[in-house]
Amino acid sequence: MSVLHQIIVALCHQDFATLANPKMTGIVYVVLFTLLFLENSLLPAAFLPGDSLLLLTGALVAKGVLGFFPALLILTCAASLGCWAGYLQGRWLGNTPLMQRWLTRLPARYYQRACDMFEQHGLAALLIGRFLAFVRTLLPLLAGVSRLNTLRFQLFNWVSAVIWIGLLVSFGYGISQVPLIQRHESQLMTVLMLVPLLLMAGGLLGSMMMVWRKKQQSTE
Repeated sequence: MSVLHQIIVALCHQDFATLANPKMTGIVYVVLFTLLFLENSLLPAAFLPGDSLLLLTGALVAKGVLGFFPALLILTCAASLGCWAGYLQGRWLGNTPLMQRWLTRLPARYYQRACDMFEQHGLAALLIGRFLAFVRTLLPLLAGVSRLNTLRFQLFNWVSAVIWIGLLVSFGYGISQVPLIQRHESQLMTVLMLVPLLLMAGGLLGSMMMVWRKKQQSTE
């Protein structure tokens, strides 16, 4: 916990020299891997800010805190393994009451969008769905429930993860190299660090509100 506290303090103060310490860097990779794995695998964790975390990763690569290729490899594995875990949940849980409870606690528009994409494009929907929050968590579950071929699923799973991770991490790295952005580097890093925290807080609060509303409706 003390190392995590040091990382948070270093991020808040933009102390990149401290973050570049190998001990710190290892923990940063573990935290990023865990958050991305959970967002891609568990419906209750679908509110986690995967896109903004990838942009922050790119910015940290630009500051020399993380390595570009290690970050791509670790985060691609996190997203792909998480997606595979979601697929297995769909195969094993199917239409069980637990799965239905999870689905009813998600915003209906995201569930409908995921279903429409899956019906129209099949596994190819993973290529687009990776870039849509909530949808990227739902699509593997739908693929598992439909018991689609595991090998084909893994192909689209890994290809879509490589594209998603590669593009967003590269974009986060690229914008950090723009001269105009570099002149406002401190403000950019503040935004990139605050956005994931605000999205996580907002998502958690929204999830709690939805659960509370469902309970209120069931008691009426």
